[in-house]
Amino acid sequence: MKRIDKVAELLSQYSEKQPVTASEVAEQLKITRANVSSDLNQLVKLGKAKKSGTKPIYFCSTTPKEKKISNILDEFTQKSPSLFHCSEQAKAAILYPPNGMHILLTGETGVGKSMFAELIFNYAKSQNKMKTHSDFITFNCADYANNPQLLVGSIFGVLKGAYTGAENDRVGLLEKANGGILFLDEIHRLPPEGQEMLFTFIDRGIYRRLGETNSERQAQVLLICATTEDTSSSLLQTFVRRIPMRIEIPNLVDRGLEERLHLISSFFQTETKKLRTPIEVSTNTIRALLGYHCSNNVGQLKADIQLLCAKAYSQFIARQEETIKISSYELPHYIREGLYNAEDRKKIWLLLPNMNTRFFLFNEEETTLFLPNITKGNDIYQIIEQKISDMERIGLDISQSSEIIDTTITNYYRSYNTDSVVDLTNLEQIVGSEIVATANKVCEKASRLLNFYLSDNVRYGLALHLYNTIQRVKRGQKINNPRIVEIKKEHPHLFEAAQHCLSVIEADFSVKLPEDEAGFLALFFTSEKSQSKKSQKVEVIVVAHGESTATSMANVVNKLLGEQIAVGFDMSLEEKPISALSKIKKYLSNKDQLKDVLLLVDMGSLINFSDDLEKSLNIRIRCIELVSTLHVLEASRKASLGNGLNEIYESTMNIKGLSTYQKKNERLNVLKLYILTLCTTGEGSAQLIKKMLCDRLNLRGGACEIVSLQVTDEDLLEQTITNLNHTGKIIYTIGTFQLPLACPHFSITDALDETKTEKMQSLIDYEIAFEGMRTNIATMLVYEQGENLISSIRDWVETMASEINPNLSYEIKVGLACHIVCMIDRLKQGKAVSSFPQTPYFQEKYVTEIASVQKNSQILETYYAVKIPKDEIFYITAFFMNESFI
Repeated sequence: MKRIDKVAELLSQYSEKQPVTASEVAEQLKITRANVSSDLNQLVKLGKAKKSGTKPIYFCSTTPKEKKISNILDEFTQKSPSLFHCSEQAKAAILYPPNGMHILLTGETGVGKSMFAELIFNYAKSQNKMKTHSDFITFNCADYANNPQLLVGSIFGVLKGAYTGAENDRVGLLEKANGGILFLDEIHRLPPEGQEMLFTFIDRGIYRRLGETNSERQAQVLLICATTEDTSSSLLQTFVRRIPMRIEIPNLVDRGLEERLHLISSFFQTETKKLRTPIEVSTNTIRALLGYHCSNNVGQLKADIQLLCAKAYSQFIARQEETIKISSYELPHYIREGLYNAEDRKKIWLLLPNMNTRFFLFNEEETTLFLPNITKGNDIYQIIEQKISDMERIGLDISQSSEIIDTTITNYYRSYNTDSVVDLTNLEQIVGSEIVATANKVCEKASRLLNFYLSDNVRYGLALHLYNTIQRVKRGQKINNPRIVEIKKEHPHLFEAAQHCLSVIEADFSVKLPEDEAGFLALFFTSEKSQSKKSQKVEVIVVAHGESTATSMANVVNKLLGEQIAVGFDMSLEEKPISALSKIKKYLSNKDQLKDVLLLVDMGSLINFSDDLEKSLNIRIRCIELVSTLHVLEASRKASLGNGLNEIYESTMNIKGLSTYQKKNERLNVLKLYILTLCTTGEGSAQLIKKMLCDRLNLRGGACEIVSLQVTDEDLLEQTITNLNHTGKIIYTIGTFQLPLACPHFSITDALDETKTEKMQSLIDYEIAFEGMRTNIATMLVYEQGENLISSIRDWVETMASEINPNLSYEIKVGLACHIVCMIDRLKQGKAVSSFPQTPYFQEKYVTEIASVQKNSQILETYYAVKIPKDEIFYITAFFMNESFI
C-alpha cells in the first residue's frame, strides 16, 4: 500500500465533527509530518478530504470508510485485460444458481488454463459459493492416457476386484472433491466411456465407482475441464453439449506487448518473494523477453524467467553481492534473439523507455519498471488513476500532478468534441443496447435543458463512459473527480443539467451515483467553443547523447500528456554533431509552419545547435542545458497549452531541478576562456587572425574571447597573461611565436587552414563542457571537494587517453570524467556501483588496456581512499576503447 493510501485509510476514521491534524496522523503512522502534510493536501485536491481552521489545520474525510470488496478475478483482469471476457464468463458460471455451471477451458499449451482455474476457485470462495475448507483438486488425464482403466478409476474410484490388480477399494477424485472443484486438465485424453460416465454425473449428480453396479454415489462437485485440442474432433459432442460455459484463453501473442510486460514484471516479483532478495534486470533483458518467440506461451515465459533468476542467484551467492543482477549478455541464445525482433522492435523500444537507467529493480511489493497503462483509453477513471500512479513513479510533486491531471481530463473531453465522424452502428455491440438507450436519453434531456444539440461524437463518448461507470459501480469502486470544485464553479449551468441527467441513469440501472459523476457528465456537455484547443506555438525538441536517451524522455512525457508534443533526437557518441544538426534542420524544414523552438540538450557540442538553427531557419530558439524528464514534461505541458517561448523557457528553468542545480548563491563562478593570437605588434597578423576566427568559430555567446597580444614587450605580455589567468583560462595560442604556456599552440598556417578549424572548435567545446561540469555538477556531489575532484579526474582522463587512445573524442572524455566523478562520490558514501556484464569477449580483446587502467586506477584509490571494483575497471576501459556496453 502506498503512503498516501495509508493516510487516506486512517483519515476515513475522522469526520467533520471529529477532525485530525497532520501531526496526529504523522504520529499514528510513524511518518514525517512533512510527508503527511503533503499527502493530506493532495487528498484535499482530489476531493477525498476537507481541511479547516488555521494553526492548527484540521483534516477529515469527505466519505465514510468503505468496506473493500475482494474480487480476485477483477484484480487479475486489471493487469490482464485481454482476459476480461473470460473473467466475466467465469463469474457468471460460478454465480449461476443453485451450484454454479461446469466450465470447459480451451487454449494452446501454456496459456494459463491451470492458473485461471485456480483463480476461479478462489473467486468462488470469496463469493461464499463454496466453503472455506473446500478443496481444489487437479488431475491431468494425460498422466494415465495409456491405461484407460486406471485413468477412469482415478476419477470415479475403484471397487475391489473390478480388474486384475484392484485388490482394495479406492476413493476417486470426485469423492475427494465433494463440495469443491475438480480440475481435469487434458480432458481429451479421457476415453469415450469415461466421458459418458462424466456426463451422467453432470446430468444427475450421481456416479459409480469402476466395477460398481448395484449402488449409486452422490457428490456436489463443480467441474472445470481443460483441453488444447479442437473440441469438435477430440471430445464426444454429447459431452461437450453438457458444458455450456466454454471459455477460450488467448495465447501470449494475442495478448499484446503491454500485457506481456506486466506478466514479465509479475514473474520477476514472484521470484523475489521466493529468493527474498531484490532482483535487478537490465533494460535489454526486458526487451529480449518482450521480443523472443515464446512457443509455449505464458508457461514458457514464466519458466524461462525462473531459470534466469536461478542462474543469477547462483552468481549472487558466489560473489556475495547486494542484489541479484541479470544482464542481456547472460541470456540464452533463443531469448537474446528477441532483441533483433524486426516486427516488434519499434514498438518494444517505444514501450520500454530507458528512464536514465540500465537496470530495473524488482522487489516483493514494487518495481522501478515503468509499466504502461493497458486499460482501454475510454475509461476516464482508470486514465486518471494511471496518470497519478505514473507521475508518482517519476517523482512529480502535488502541484505538477494536479496541473497534468487537469490537462488529461481536458484532452479526454476534447477528443469527443471534434469534427471527426464516428460510427454509431457498432456501438451497441460494444456496450450493449441498455447503455446506448440510456446514453440517448441523457443526451436528449441535456439538449432540452441546455438548448443546443449534442453531436454524435459526444453521444458515442458518453455511451462508452456510461459503460465504464456502471461497471465501476457494480464492482464497488469509488468515483472521484479531481476537478469537481472547479467544474461546479466554472460551469454551474452545465453541472446543474448534469445533476438532472444523473436521475435518468440511476433509474435505468438501479444505482446511486455521487455528484462527482455529474462533474464528468458536465464536461461532455461543454460547448465546442469552450473546448477548443489553443494552437501550439512552440516546438519542444530534446537532443541528448546515447542510443535512446532523448527519445525515451520524449516518449515518457508524451504518454503522460496523452499528446505528441516533445520530439527526441538521439546522438551517439560516435556521431558527428553536424549530422545530428542536419536531422533537426530537416525535421523543422518539413513542417508546414515554422514555430519557435525550445531546445533541451544534455551537454557538449549540442549547445551550439541553437545558434546554427536560429541563423539558418530564421526562427526564435532558446536552449536549456542539463535536461531531465521533469524539464521535458514541464516544457511540453506549457507548449500544449499554447504558451509562448519565453514563458515556457522561464517556467522550465524555475521548476525543481534546474533551479536547484543553478541557485545563484550556490553556483560557482564561471571562468572566462581565452584564445591568444600573437604577433610582434599585436595588431597585424594577430588582428587578422582574430577577425577570421571570429567568423569561423562558435565562441559560445562570449564565453570564449580571442585576445591579440604583442610578443616583443615581455613585461606587458607577462602582465597580460597573469591577468587573464586570474579571470579565466587560456585554452590555446595562435601565431608565429610559441609561448612557454601549458596549452596547445597553432601556427599561422594552421589558422589559415579551414580543415584545422574543427580541431580548434572542439577545444573550445571541450573546455565549455568541463566548465559545465565544474559549475553545475560540483555543487550536486556529496563529496565536499567536488570542484577539485572534477579537475583531478579530468587530468587523469587526459593522461590515460594519451596512453590508450589518443584519438578519443572530447565528448567521450567528458562522459568518462563525469562517470568517474560520480563513481568516486558513491564509493566515498559507501554505496554500491553497477556491475559490468563480464563477457569473455571483452576481457580477451582488451587484456592490455584493462591492465593499464587497473594499474593507473591505483593512483585514484590511494588519493581518494576508495577501492575501485573490477566491474568499474571494465566500464572505464570500455569508455577509452569506445566500446558499447549497453
